[in-house]
Amino acid sequence: MTDETESLSPNDAFTLLANQTRIKIIRALGDASEPGVPGTLAFSELRRHADVSGSGRFNYHLGKLVGQFVEETESGYQLNYSGIRVYQAIKAGTFTDRVQRDPFELDATCHVCGAPQEAAYLDGTFRARCAGDDCEATFYRYFCPPSSLSDRDPEGVLRAANERLQREIASMAKGVCPWCSGRMSARILPRDEEMPLRDNPAIQHRVLHTCETCDGAVYTRLGGLLVTHPAVVAFYHDHGIDVTRQHIWGLAFAASDERTTVTDTDPWRATVRVGCRGDTLRVRLNDEPSVVETARV
Repeated sequence: MTDETESLSPNDAFTLLANQTRIKIIRALGDASEPGVPGTLAFSELRRHADVSGSGRFNYHLGKLVGQFVEETESGYQLNYSGIRVYQAIKAGTFTDRVQRDPFELDATCHVCGAPQEAAYLDGTFRARCAGDDCEATFYRYFCPPSSLSDRDPEGVLRAANERLQREIASMAKGVCPWCSGRMSARILPRDEEMPLRDNPAIQHRVLHTCETCDGAVYTRLGGLLVTHPAVVAFYHDHGIDVTRQHIWGLAFAASDERTTVTDTDPWRATVRVGCRGDTLRVRLNDEPSVVETARV
């Protein structure tokens, strides 16, 4: 069996969206949808909802969207998957909104110097870092859509950022791109390699994850990849704690390298010490990086 694929160039795809009437059509169809059920509107109804004068002009622009962002059905028109993603990006303000949250103190201490941690949100990026004057430790810096953090109290901001971080890092740990579902490769970087925040005192052993499809790339630390590992989840569960509900920047093993030790170089091995209420789980990793052994001590 041969798979047939028709592709539209990026220039052509974005050109299709570079028109106010077409954006109105996408918004009208998205607004007509119910949770889990795409909205379907007949031609005249869609034109009325989109508030477009002139049947011929409306028909022309709708025709440009059909096939790429809009699907024509027996009952009318509805958004297809690509159209839904465009509508979601519009609603989330991903490309349009600029939100800033002033720094606020976290219920966690710096894993490097012991000072309080603080969180901030600027230019689409959530940051959890040390609030001390003499420490430049950053524990997590990650993109979050503006809509996920605007109009929320600090606890809501932290919950949204933590859920996004944990979910997407868990996907990377399994080799699946969290943005396009493509195949992701990972490699542990030499300590002298050029990289963002190279002098960050919280991190010594960075893992670079790169998507083979969309070229998305992000850095994590070894411990951060373990939060949703079954052995770690079970270890915390035995102590009455759901580790996936804990703020990842507050977990010493996941937020810094203070509990990570490289134990061998040929073959390369590292051990992450996961601690909870006086007990320790030792997790041994190889250079893929994958867990090769766990032991409670």
